[in-house]
Amino acid sequence: MRFVSESTRLGRAATFAARHTAGTAAPIPALSGLRVSADDDAVRLTGYDYEASSTVLVPAEVDEPGELLLPGRVFAEIVHALPQGQVRVHTREGVVEISAGATEFTLPTLPLADYPELPTPPAPVGALDAAPFARAVAQMSRIAIRGDAVPVLSGTLLEFDAESVTLTSSDRFRVAIHQVPWKATGPDLPARAVVPARMLADATRSLGAGTDLLTVGLGGEGEAVLSLGLDERLTTLRLLDDTYPALRTKVPTDFVGTVVLAVEELRAALRRVCIVADRYAAVVLTIGPDEVVVGAAGDVDTRGRERLAGHLDGDGGTVAFNAGYLLDGLEGFDSEYVRLGFQEGIRPALLTGCAAPDAESGQDVVYVAMPRRLPA
Repeated sequence: MRFVSESTRLGRAATFAARHTAGTAAPIPALSGLRVSADDDAVRLTGYDYEASSTVLVPAEVDEPGELLLPGRVFAEIVHALPQGQVRVHTREGVVEISAGATEFTLPTLPLADYPELPTPPAPVGALDAAPFARAVAQMSRIAIRGDAVPVLSGTLLEFDAESVTLTSSDRFRVAIHQVPWKATGPDLPARAVVPARMLADATRSLGAGTDLLTVGLGGEGEAVLSLGLDERLTTLRLLDDTYPALRTKVPTDFVGTVVLAVEELRAALRRVCIVADRYAAVVLTIGPDEVVVGAAGDVDTRGRERLAGHLDGDGGTVAFNAGYLLDGLEGFDSEYVRLGFQEGIRPALLTGCAAPDAESGQDVVYVAMPRRLPA
């Protein structure tokens, strides 16, 4: 195999594909490899670690078509570090030579026969704007449970209909629901899928969150996977067991009162008062007719308080939240205001976005947070 490609494009492609090479912790050495296939006027790079795969096509001048497996992450680092210009790659007696200008590297090849068969990418079933989808899945990854205590809750639930994709994540103490518009491209829509939340966020981040359309596929032959495609890049992610709980039934509808606050003012106040307390300490909201007092306490006499203008409907009250959980919820809103519906005791509270204090709440972003007991 012999080809020449531009260093910057090849370096970006290798970095993208090598994300899903398994490195030194690979269960088999072949999974640490990057599969390189050269044919016609392009080179295809593929990384796979059984959980996910990344494939990218990069333009190249191919003198000798061929296919090989080489140490993925080392190759990506080498190409990324090369001077700008043309990179020459060719195989010779069991090694691959990489050169650009006066710089040369040699890497051993790995046994291509040991490389496992990749899952077949499913055909696209729809497309959506990459940027809002990336923002939604980034918040989902913060909300989903960490670890294996409840494996299905480490995933994000995707539900498909003709006009939108609804994403849901929870760690049992809070629920985030986002609705993202999309365009279905086929009549047979999948109903739902549960995707590992942090893998999904990493995939959308690596694909890029520009103005381009992201294609979505679901299904495939054999093991079911989700595919995400953008330009010449494609990522597949294995699905989790589809036994996700019916969390929409946990969204409260009755409240003692609701208060509307400016999102940025509330976010800034939480960050300031938490200077004297841990991010996961209790932050107390004392809600009155015209203002909300945001307070947090550290050790002994260390305290912080800030007063914010609020628009109350119903009765006032005092409610405490995990400060970090409340900040995570606010990250999901791009509206100017947020409406907080609260109840007595430690019953669930609801955050929804609104354009103005007297406007109706939007339903595209919903965040349910479980209050904490009021500190002594």
